[in-house]
Amino acid sequence: MSFKRSSVVILCLLLSKVVNAEVNTLPAKKTKLEIKPMVCMVKSMGQICEMTVSVDWAIQAPENVCLFKNNTSLQCWKDKRKAKANINISISEDMIFSLKNEKMHVLATQKVKINAAANRKYRRKLKSDWSFF
Repeated sequence: MSFKRSSVVILCLLLSKVVNAEVNTLPAKKTKLEIKPMVCMVKSMGQICEMTVSVDWAIQAPENVCLFKNNTSLQCWKDKRKAKANINISISEDMIFSLKNEKMHVLATQKVKINAAANRKYRRKLKSDWSFF
């Protein structure tokens, strides 16, 4: 009986080592970029939306990175692994923001959308064109 018990214990220990080795070889967490709010409301499409967004990002290792709106640099950080910032932006159409390193490789992207409060194209008529009275 003691042989069976000891072999079960050894087998469990070996399996736990294998499981730990697999957990350690899992890929590291990817780059994170969060921009909030993700939607800007305007009265009608084509208007410029001005707002302050909260930017929160994190990468695996410290690097020099910049936040871009199209090809325009908004803010840069030197030798950082993560950061939070509030940035004023103005956009007139849906815009993709990207976090790039100093070699201009895109690390992460996020889209900020524009929604119109009164879109005339889809607004239903409140009064009909004809009447019996």
